[in-house]
Amino acid sequence: MERVGRAVCYHPMNTPACSGPVLSRRDFLARTGLAAVAAGLAPSAMTAAESSVAAPAKPAAPGRYDIGILEKWFFDGGNGGPLKYTPDEMAQTLDEIGLDLELTLRKQGHITPEKAPDELPVMVAALAKKQRRILWVALDTVRPDEPHWEKAVRVAKANGVPQYRHRGFQYAPGKPLKAQIANFHSMAKEFAAANKEIGIQAVYQIHAGQRMAGSAAWDLDMILGDIDPKFFGVAFDTQHVMMEQSLAWPNAVELLAPRTVALCVKSFKWEGDRTVEVPLGQGRVKKAIVDQVIAAHGGPLPICIHIEHFMGAAGKLAPVPFAERAAIVEAFRADARVLRGWLGLAPS
Repeated sequence: MERVGRAVCYHPMNTPACSGPVLSRRDFLARTGLAAVAAGLAPSAMTAAESSVAAPAKPAAPGRYDIGILEKWFFDGGNGGPLKYTPDEMAQTLDEIGLDLELTLRKQGHITPEKAPDELPVMVAALAKKQRRILWVALDTVRPDEPHWEKAVRVAKANGVPQYRHRGFQYAPGKPLKAQIANFHSMAKEFAAANKEIGIQAVYQIHAGQRMAGSAAWDLDMILGDIDPKFFGVAFDTQHVMMEQSLAWPNAVELLAPRTVALCVKSFKWEGDRTVEVPLGQGRVKKAIVDQVIAAHGGPLPICIHIEHFMGAAGKLAPVPFAERAAIVEAFRADARVLRGWLGLAPS
C-alpha cells in the first residue's frame, strides 16, 4: 500500500500548503483503498475475522516488562556530523545498558525512512546477537500523505517491530481548536486504517506545551475518538503529563487508560517558571504515577526511558562518540535502576 506518483496534499490547519493537488479525505481514502478499512475501526466494529491480523504490542506476561531507551545520543541528529553508531556499536551499547531500543526512524534520525529496507534489517540482526531488540521506532510523520513512512513501518513490521511512534499534531494559533481536533481525528483514522492493514500499532506520545495537541489529555481522547487502540494508542509520558496536569494527573491516567498501550518515563523539577530535566528519583515524577498507569492498563506494558538531562560540555544535548559512551551508559543504567525498583524488579 506504499503510495507512489505525485504527492497529494491535505489541507490540515497546522501544516503549510504543498505543491501537489489538494484532495479531500474521501478522495484520498478512495484513491488509496483505505475507505472500506477506515469505516470499521471503532472497537464495536471489530469482528472475529480480524483476529487473523497479528496483534501488535500485546501486554507482557504478568511481572514481565519490556524496557527500552530512546537513543538520541548515538547519532548526529541532522547536525551534519559524521557520528552514527554502527549496528554492532549500538548492540554493544544496549548490552552494556541492559535495555532494548526505541530507534529513531525519521529524516534526521539514526535511520532515515527511505533507507529502512536496507539498514533496518541489519540493525535488527546486530541487536539480536546481543539478545536485544527494537521495542518501537520513532517517526517524524504527522500526516498520512507524507512519503516513505508507510514503506518504513512495513519494513519495521516485517522485522518484528510491533509499534511505531507518531510525531504528534500541533495546533495552529488563531484557529478554532474543535475544528482542528476534528481534522486531527480524520487523519488519525487514516493512520489507523493503514496500521490495521499492515498489522502494526501506532502510539501517540503526549507532549506538554500550548501548541501540542494531546497535552491536555481530554483533547487526545477526542483526537483518537472511536479508533481502536489496537491500531493507534497512547504512549503515556510521565513528565509531560505532570507538567500539564499538576495535581490532576490521576484524571489523565483514568481518562486515557483504555487507550494507553505504552509508557514513556522521565522526570523534571520546576525552577521558577521553567522546567529542568533530572534523573528518575530526583524530581516530580514518582513511583505513584507509574503504578497507576500500569494498574489502569491492567498489567505490564512496553516502557521506554527518555533521558533529557544528559547534556554535553556546552550544556546542550549532543551526540556521544562510541569511545566516550561510559557516562551516558551509566546515566541510562541509573534511571533503569530506579525504574526497576519502582516496578519491583531485580536489578539487571
